[in-house]
Amino acid sequence: MPKERGKRIYRKATDEERARHAKIREQIAVELPDIKKRAKQRLALLKQEGTPLRQVLAALRAERERQGLSLADINERTGIDRAALSRLENNEDANPTLATLERYAEAVGKQMIVLLSEPAN
Repeated sequence: MPKERGKRIYRKATDEERARHAKIREQIAVELPDIKKRAKQRLALLKQEGTPLRQVLAALRAERERQGLSLADINERTGIDRAALSRLENNEDANPTLATLERYAEAVGKQMIVLLSEPAN
């Protein structure tokens, strides 16, 4: 039996809610150029430096440890064998697939983004 989805109920915003929303839009309008500038700077830095695979794996391991998760916990969440996870974290020559990295990232509540750019000259 298919699960029945809830029905959305729309209502008009109150004067107080409209005023609060307008204030938030004004704040965002003021801050947005700076946010965009910082994002462009960060993206340029990432393009310039790149993120080697070892750094990605170290970041995933650090997040796992920060959350107090064991390899067994990650195994339960991903289906990846504990021994394979250990090799992934500790082997300098690890060569995981993107799917494996995505599963690991999702297991620790992160999203993996792949950036493709021209090589730095």
